[in-house]
Amino acid sequence: MLQEIYCRTANEPGYNPNQLVTNSALEAFLSKVKMILFTRKGDVLGDYDLGVDLESLLFTFNFDSNAIKDAINFQVGKYCPEQINYKFDVDVNFVPGTVRDIAYIDIYIDGSKYLGIIVK
Repeated sequence: MLQEIYCRTANEPGYNPNQLVTNSALEAFLSKVKMILFTRKGDVLGDYDLGVDLESLLFTFNFDSNAIKDAINFQVGKYCPEQINYKFDVDVNFVPGTVRDIAYIDIYIDGSKYLGIIVK
């Protein structure tokens, strides 16, 4: 049976402080999505295309929320074959900040919010 390290943090919905491992396919999928979101392109030896590189992508002037959604969907589609088992959706919103805009990225799986990321 599949076992993965439990990777949710205390500020995520559904967090269980007593859990160290999980055998849930959904949790494994979420772990892969997080890895993709927080990995910079070029950081993984052997596959220099892996990763969204959120911070660089978000603060490039020629990208908008649709381009960011497309980049995330492309990476998840390419590196997470189990995506076909779920309805995966991304929502990106920008809020003006004092120094630069703040991006809110929400990940929905089967209509429920599973991950929320704030990039400042």
